Order: sequence, then structure tokens, then C-alpha cells
Amino acid sequence: IHKNTVASWVKNGLPCLKDMRPFLILGAEAKAYLQNKRGQNKQKCKPNQLYCMRCKAPKMPLDNFVEYSPMTTTKGLLTGFCSHCDCVVNKFIGVKSLKDYSNIFDLKIPIAANNINDSNNPL
Repeated sequence: IHKNTVASWVKNGLPCLKDMRPFLILGAEAKAYLQNKRGQNKQKCKPNQLYCMRCKAPKMPLDNFVEYSPMTTTKGLLTGFCSHCDCVVNKFIGVKSLKDYSNIFDLKIPIAANNINDSNNPL
């Protein structure tokens, strides 16, 4: 990170030892400060909300419509459009909770695209 970033953290309350130069910052205090700073910005989405990056807040999807995209075998991404600014809203969910979200939202699960196969009849 840049030295000005650290100077900003110290200015905003990161504890440091200022007895000598360069200032010393204890790793445990820096870790606690950064975790606290990240925790202040976190916003919990209710089950019927997804996070909008433009509004920087949890919002309901437009027309209660979302699309599910699997990311791994255990989790996936719900995507929709913000009811306030029409930007994309997202929420990561576990596969086990997909049934619960299908009761809340008008959920679309896309069918997998056809893969290229060995065929004598090209497209």
C-alpha cells in the first residue's frame, strides 16, 4: 500500500508508536483497525433484497425478477436490476437456499449452453 494510505489511517485513528521515526504500527492493532473499518461499511441484505453497487445499499430487484447463475457446485449468484436506478443488483447464495429464494423471487435458472461436440453435421 502507499505511504499516504497509512498516513490517512493514522490520521483517522490507527494507533501507532510516535516516539521515534519511522512511526511503528503493531500488526495486531492494524488488523483490528482495518476489520473495524470494513465492518462499518457492511450492510446486511434482507432475504428479499440484493446489493446495488450504484446505490451502495441493499435494494429490491425490479419486478421481483432475478436470474440464478451457478458459480461452483455449492454457491451461485442471483442477479437482477435495481428498482431504484436500473443498475445491476447481486447476491451470492448457497445452492441449498435456492428453493427458499424461488419462493421469494420470480427466479429464472438459465439452461446450460450447448457445448461444441464432435459432429459430421457442422452448423
